[in-house]
Amino acid sequence: MNYEFDYKKGTFTLYDIETGKDFSNQLLSDSGYITTVTHYGATFSRYLNENADIVNYNNKVSVLYLRDKESGKYWNTGFFPSLNDISEYKCVHGQNYTEISSLCNGIFSSVTYFQDQKKTREIWKITLRNDGKNVRRIDLVPATCFDLGGFSQPFYYNMPTTSATEFIKEINGIYCENKNPFKPHGICNGFIITDAEISHYEGYYEGFTGAVGTMTKPYVLEKNSDLGDNLATVRERGGILQTETRLKGGEEKTVFVVLGLAESKEELCELVKNGLTEYCGNVYDEIMRQTPYSSLAVDCPESRINRVMNFWAEHQVRYCMIGKKAVRDNSQLAMAILNCDPKKAKETLNECIIHQYSDGHCALLWYPVVEKTVYSDPSCWLVFAICEYIKESGDADYLNEKFAYLDGGLDTVYGHLKSAAKWFSDGRNYGSHGLPKIYHADWNDALNIPDENAESVLMAMLISKAYLELIKLAEFIKDDAFREEIKSLRDKLISATNLAAYNGDYYVRAFSKFGTVGDKSNKYGKIYVNPQSWAILSETCPKARIESLLHSVDEMETEDGVPLCAPAYEEYDETVGRMSGMLKGVYENGGIYNHAGCFKVMADCKLGLGDRAVKTFLKILPDGTSNPTEKTTAEPYVFTNCYLKNPAVDMKVGFTWQTGTSAWGLMCLYEGILGIRREYDGLRITPCFPKSWNKVSAKRTYRGSILDIEYERRGGELFMEVDGVKVVGNFLKAFRDGKRHFIKVFY
Repeated sequence: MNYEFDYKKGTFTLYDIETGKDFSNQLLSDSGYITTVTHYGATFSRYLNENADIVNYNNKVSVLYLRDKESGKYWNTGFFPSLNDISEYKCVHGQNYTEISSLCNGIFSSVTYFQDQKKTREIWKITLRNDGKNVRRIDLVPATCFDLGGFSQPFYYNMPTTSATEFIKEINGIYCENKNPFKPHGICNGFIITDAEISHYEGYYEGFTGAVGTMTKPYVLEKNSDLGDNLATVRERGGILQTETRLKGGEEKTVFVVLGLAESKEELCELVKNGLTEYCGNVYDEIMRQTPYSSLAVDCPESRINRVMNFWAEHQVRYCMIGKKAVRDNSQLAMAILNCDPKKAKETLNECIIHQYSDGHCALLWYPVVEKTVYSDPSCWLVFAICEYIKESGDADYLNEKFAYLDGGLDTVYGHLKSAAKWFSDGRNYGSHGLPKIYHADWNDALNIPDENAESVLMAMLISKAYLELIKLAEFIKDDAFREEIKSLRDKLISATNLAAYNGDYYVRAFSKFGTVGDKSNKYGKIYVNPQSWAILSETCPKARIESLLHSVDEMETEDGVPLCAPAYEEYDETVGRMSGMLKGVYENGGIYNHAGCFKVMADCKLGLGDRAVKTFLKILPDGTSNPTEKTTAEPYVFTNCYLKNPAVDMKVGFTWQTGTSAWGLMCLYEGILGIRREYDGLRITPCFPKSWNKVSAKRTYRGSILDIEYERRGGELFMEVDGVKVVGNFLKAFRDGKRHFIKVFY
């Protein structure tokens, strides 16, 4: 596959149209508007506000058609959807824009897709150039199909019956007003406008495609006719414009199209009145001046690490933070984004805290509705994230801020943490082995054991880790009584876990009235990787057992990566639940599960096993020896949740972008491999590099100070030079001066 990266700008350039799956970019704005842009020039946009109310802009992708006025031939800059031949195709995905260009019939065209960062608008900058000598007349036909739904509404209510299109001369485009009585807010009206003169329009989508036509062969374009100037309600409400651009030989012209959601017609009238071309040009210039997602940086001997972990990893985490609305997921994402944006992490934590109940457990998710089924793990991730936030920011006063519980009542953040501890220690939440009940599921959503008293070994380890973090926090704020209380609970839980869950070689996964999950005696799912990783991360595993755990994980890890369990289930087992009902090698059932693989990498780093850690991490990163993009169809710049291992789709991906692997991948590098680990008074730098790495550099900001860190292998005891002054040991106190500092780490 023909592509290249610009490591300084953070851009990915693709020269092949057929990739096996869309190679998308996610354009994000401060307003909560998201535009997905594929490498072939199709966009899908939606608005998600702070209350997790979603409004979808379109229900079919928005695309641009071009048509030669004389010959009637039409095409798309990105080849899709007409599939009519183009040449010199190129797609550039940047961090806040995508530009697609090609040549067809002597006309060069490029479309740059970007957003107004403060508004719910996507903008297309369309540039045409006539590479011939004769005058050419080119129709531009931007097309969309309005949705305007996605929010909760009663049965029988729908968008087609509560919205209608109209052509408004003053906005030079089509407006689709949303009169649904259950719309969550005012930003629900769709529009498509342009700064070019409109000759015709179509507000009825099927008036463009025809009853027998398609997006690939729209009836109007096939017949070389003009749009019909129709409007619509009830049927598909379209936004299709027709403009003509006249080009002399060698001449180049630019046209802007703006699509999005607005509160009112008046908003758009004002926008156009003030000069649409100037507005779009100013937004474009501002976008091109920006270098987003650049506060974290790494330069190491592995080029795949450099290209994914610079720019793209942070970009992916930020996208997930908008798309996800779940305590478990968002807490982990907050932990990751702490490495570059503590303010954003705090905002995310504030959302999570108010979805905790007064008994200490948390709702799994709150979008599109609050999930009331009890999952056992979300409170653990909330504890981890809050403690990490205070270490990162130094904002101990956050513990005194007050937030409501989901079922009523107000408490401080510290009170919320104590409520979580109360939930962890409540005897009613424990089974016969003295281990926590799994309830509907723990971190593994698909492990659904039909036994209300089933116990989760993974939960025992997550709670042990949460206890450890609470002990450290209590020490920091000098709450000695709470520290001793939690220490006693932790010791008891670790003892019970080691007594019941270790089978001589590794830790089993769960216990229920049906037997043991993840044990040698099982036909399928004999071993699960997560209990092994978290036994190390939670400091549950005695040192004498670590070697056997590592050996057991080595035996289940393959050249492709780390499966969640092995061997995969080949038949449904109701005592295990949903994961066994998936096909062999699909997601949790034996797929190469990268989120879990990241836990394994972090465990390796905790043990100082750099070669093991990086070897696994490189299997997780896209487009490597075992997972080439041509085979997986994954974009080579973002993480995927899982490489499927079913023979029908061996090593292909189901999806990318929306995955917690992005968060843990970021943490694996910066906190694990680079070893930049936060504590309450500063950073402890403990690199975990392969033996072949001799020099590495990194950049990150900590408490307002930019840290430029250089690592150099010299052998012997680790020491540092801080701004030229030698420091014994690996602890870096917080500077608190807002200046740039230069750190050299010799190891």
